[in-house]
Amino acid sequence: MTGVFTIFILGSGWGVKHVLSVTKTYPGNLDLILSGVAGILGMGIAVFLGVIASLNISLGQEFKQHNSFKWWVVNRLTFLVAANNLAGFMVFFLQDKFPEYRGLEVAGPAARIIMFVGIFILLFALPSGWLSDKFGKKILCAIAGILVGIGSAIVILAPEITGLTFVGASVAGAGLGLFYSANWALGTELVPADRAGQFLGLSNLAGAGAGAIGAYIGGPIGDAQSYILLMGIYGSMAILSTFALLGIKEG
Repeated sequence: MTGVFTIFILGSGWGVKHVLSVTKTYPGNLDLILSGVAGILGMGIAVFLGVIASLNISLGQEFKQHNSFKWWVVNRLTFLVAANNLAGFMVFFLQDKFPEYRGLEVAGPAARIIMFVGIFILLFALPSGWLSDKFGKKILCAIAGILVGIGSAIVILAPEITGLTFVGASVAGAGLGLFYSANWALGTELVPADRAGQFLGLSNLAGAGAGAIGAYIGGPIGDAQSYILLMGIYGSMAILSTFALLGIKEG
């Protein structure tokens, strides 16, 4: 199962690198646009086909009986591709967007931004369970994806590292806090009670695969084009994760 998932990640990464090598000679912003589209498609393909193939191997003939679980894993993995990599590439993003920050000078701003994200994760993770029960877990997961996308956009568009940057970090952190509780609660509803351990164990595809997909496919985009573009791709992935919720029937 892991080997099959790895093949899809490597294949998507190869495809994105090929696009980057072809488009680097294109005029104007065309190469930037095509690189961004290739990054989103590459990550999306790795997520969807990797999950489908891996669950098919693990569940066999039962695979078709658990359609909602499949889409839950897709939603979780797509979101975590963004969540697990936004902080990891923050230093590179800041150095790319603000050339005046070099070396150790960028450590302080990056740490403060991530601190705001962490604070708002805690603030919103605590009430998200109650909110999930009151308004529905799918709704909370959808709001979470949108918030992370909006927060990422605010950070990207902020002209300087000012209060606006920390507002964006706080919005993204709120989305992360909502998602972590609501999404896991949703998953526990979708798995068979007598085999919860097996099914929730399969959801580790999302945790393990998110870093690999985001870094292996995204890293070359940041190097060849821009880490600003890469952060935009991660924000887009968070928003795109909401579409997977359409395939989930909440009990």
